[in-house]
Amino acid sequence: MPQNLVKSTNARRMFLAVAFIFGLGLPVGMCQQSQQTVDVEGLFSFRLPPGWTKTSSFNVAEVRGEWAKDGTKLVYVWQKTESGRYGQRRQAWMNDYEETPARVSGRLGNVRSFSSVKDGKRMYQAELNVGNWERGQIELYMRVEGSDPRTLDVAKEIFKSVRLPIPSPERRP
Repeated sequence: MPQNLVKSTNARRMFLAVAFIFGLGLPVGMCQQSQQTVDVEGLFSFRLPPGWTKTSSFNVAEVRGEWAKDGTKLVYVWQKTESGRYGQRRQAWMNDYEETPARVSGRLGNVRSFSSVKDGKRMYQAELNVGNWERGQIELYMRVEGSDPRTLDVAKEIFKSVRLPIPSPERRP
């Protein structure tokens, strides 16, 4: 009899441990949303955190799109840039300016981030230019802007997720 009591107690403990683990794991798993991957006409793709929605798709000859979430906006343009000319990258109105080189699917790029004050409100902005910005040879431009200081962290996360499937040489003959 004592042996059955031990087996029964061990089985009960095991059942409670499994129930506890799954009981905690299910609600957490059910609440987590996965990132969404955006494929832009097979030219490139990127991932967005949960909750972003497409707000605009422009009917023009260029590949351009816009996504938004809670006042933060992402804009992308294929083979053009909306950044200032190379010689004027840093303007007097740009606060906390940072510029760093980046690699996107093996291609050279550039990320710059800064803040500015518009209508008395601080805005944060980060831009990604893939290609040779100095020569105006841009493959992809992306901009993320918003009033939340975490906008720059979100931008870095999105920029790191960009994939360009067609390899291009970094040096031209």
